Amino acid sequence: MGDPAPALRPVRDIANIGSRAGADGEAHQSSTGKSMRRSRWTYYVPAAGLLIWVLATGTRAWGQTAPTTAGAAYPCYEAANPDDIRLWPGRAPGAVGDEPCRDIPFVQVFRAGGVDPGPALVLIPGGGYDHLSNEREQATVAAYFAEHLKITTFLLSYRLVQPDGTYRYPVPLWDGRRAVRLVRTLSARYGVDPNRIGVFGFSAGGHLAALIAFRPKDDFGFTPGDVIDAADDTVAVLGLGYPLVALDPAVVPPSGSVRHLLAGYHGAERAALEQQLSAQTQIGPDAPAVFLFDGLDDQRVSSKNSLLLAQALRDAGVPNDIHLFDHGPHGVGLAMGVTGEEAWPRLFQDWLLQRGFLP
Repeated sequence: MGDPAPALRPVRDIANIGSRAGADGEAHQSSTGKSMRRSRWTYYVPAAGLLIWVLATGTRAWGQTAPTTAGAAYPCYEAANPDDIRLWPGRAPGAVGDEPCRDIPFVQVFRAGGVDPGPALVLIPGGGYDHLSNEREQATVAAYFAEHLKITTFLLSYRLVQPDGTYRYPVPLWDGRRAVRLVRTLSARYGVDPNRIGVFGFSAGGHLAALIAFRPKDDFGFTPGDVIDAADDTVAVLGLGYPLVALDPAVVPPSGSVRHLLAGYHGAERAALEQQLSAQTQIGPDAPAVFLFDGLDDQRVSSKNSLLLAQALRDAGVPNDIHLFDHGPHGVGLAMGVTGEEAWPRLFQDWLLQRGFLP
């Protein structure tokens, strides 16, 4: 990143989730017997500074409207595009057809130069599980990761819940899990270090990314069918932007994402899924390190989701770097021009360097 990040002034630690936090915003947790610098939870008020990146991301075919959301754009699989890779060579499990904009989950590859083998990320955009969010969470971010951070990025287009409930849970999780396994299987072809594969998700895509990261080897009811399904699906790092975390309406306000993902589930079955699919309840001691940013004034997905996850990560002793900004609208992607929150890509890069994920 050639331009300086905007100056940010940490004004206080989030007291209700911190523990023995020092003046620098670092939570020192020596009782775990691990690194003293495991968790950082900082609340920012922006000082002076503005950072704007201009990216050339290219063009591709896009659907005009998503199946259930008027005006939303979503990418379509292009068989002639060598950078589009179907998750399954034939019809995907549970698919009801072969429509490129609906039935074919795929990843689009954004190749990075530099060290070979190098790191890779599976990038998962949000959109409420019934559409994919706009370009700000897709090619713009993928190109930035590839060009500036030198991370080969696989942009995931997963199947979206249809008005009749087709592709509801667990189908999106099948697609997300398969994407990680596919990247690891193809690591030599794309110059990827199989030990440095991570996932990054925004909003509902953050929920999907978190479940993939926190529940490795869980196929969510899917029966493995080929050699790729047998590949390792663990990830080295997890990145999250203004994520959906909890599905239980008693914990956080209900959202459209939950309504779409669990369409057609009712009663005790739905209540059980709301618990099982709340990411903050699924963290084990082997969970990957987590980076998260969010805006406390997010009006679409409550920042309480991020606070819940931060507390759960601390309780589990999982290394984390949590950045909560006073202002940060939902769906901003790289947050270009959003004072304060626009610093998150630099913070993410610094964290990846500290973790040894970047060379």
